[in-house]
Amino acid sequence: MLTSRSRGFDDRQRAAKPYCQCWSDSRPAVWDNSSGCRCGEHSPISEWCWEAPDTSSSSWVTITQNQKQVTFHPFYSSGTAAVKGDTPLVNDYHYYWEVKMLTEPYGTDIMVGLGTSKVDMADSLFKFTSFLGRDAESYGLSYTGALRHNATVTKDNTGFCKGSIIGVKVDLWQGTLEFYLNRKSQGISFYNLRRHQALYPMICSTAAKSSMRLIYAASWQASLMVDAVKILAASVHGELALPPGLQSTLKSQFWLTLPNQKCIIDEEELKTETSQRQKSLTNLTLSSGMKRKHWHRRW
Repeated sequence: MLTSRSRGFDDRQRAAKPYCQCWSDSRPAVWDNSSGCRCGEHSPISEWCWEAPDTSSSSWVTITQNQKQVTFHPFYSSGTAAVKGDTPLVNDYHYYWEVKMLTEPYGTDIMVGLGTSKVDMADSLFKFTSFLGRDAESYGLSYTGALRHNATVTKDNTGFCKGSIIGVKVDLWQGTLEFYLNRKSQGISFYNLRRHQALYPMICSTAAKSSMRLIYAASWQASLMVDAVKILAASVHGELALPPGLQSTLKSQFWLTLPNQKCIIDEEELKTETSQRQKSLTNLTLSSGMKRKHWHRRW
């Protein structure tokens, strides 16, 4: 039986937040204009782009000339449209990319994730469905907070909304998939990804005139340096006096030092623990890092 939290859809939607305050204005904005919100888009790194659709799919998906911003169903929606990255992910590399939600999500589903080359991107153009995670060939995070894979689902996360930055970290050395919302880890969601020959970043939507923008995409070959940086980021709080070369690398590859769920102290937990007894920050960090999600197959 699949386990999930008792929070409902409304609770997750209330918890969804934009990355910055630029999105507090409810008036519509022209997002193909360079004057649109660029908060969080401080690095120009983009190792891949969205694959341009063929002519038969152009009425379902439009992509800007730089192949970073996608608008689904630009006229009206009659089903589910999806796009994938133009470059496959390969084993023994770490990958991280971010997309910004430019419109308010609604409808059956809007998802961010990845899948194999076996996923038929035009399979559901006339069907409203949660496209990613329907089978063993894809993985997805929904705007409702639901995680999907192989026809199983858990609603164990906060959803995302207009202005949210959704990050995807894929470790193809360990074979794990981890989602970030506004650069805060949601914990490792899936394991054993190395069994796939090739994986591609993917997004999908059933909502008319919904839009997302790829704002960052980078990778780094698995190495002792990457592991050392992760440990350093987990154990040190605040700025470090680093050599200029390493400082420059970590500025452009900021995702290498983003803390995962094991490093995050829940604020409420911290307040409770502090009021009960005085503990060191190290001990609190260790106790808060014991959480793990449990997945069970629905038979």
